Amino acid sequence: MALPHTLPVISGERWQVVVHNDDHNVFAVVHHLLRKVCGASDAVAREKTTEVHRNGRAVVGEYGSRDEAEMIALDLIRFGLRTTFGKV
Repeated sequence: MALPHTLPVISGERWQVVVHNDDHNVFAVVHHLLRKVCGASDAVAREKTTEVHRNGRAVVGEYGSRDEAEMIALDLIRFGLRTTFGKV
């Protein structure tokens, strides 16, 4: 689920963005935001949204830099999704 732009990569460094289930965002909203913010295809967004719903969380992206992962996580947070990011 790569973004159209890339930031510099520190060799071997990987960062994950994780969306967590909550009580107020409906399936359609999470699906839409994964498509809009993460650049996911319809099928991938549906799969990840289902995973969030069923398992309470899903890794929605893995990136080569902290800045890129943080930017995606903050955008999802701004839209109201419970999101974290961290080093793999």
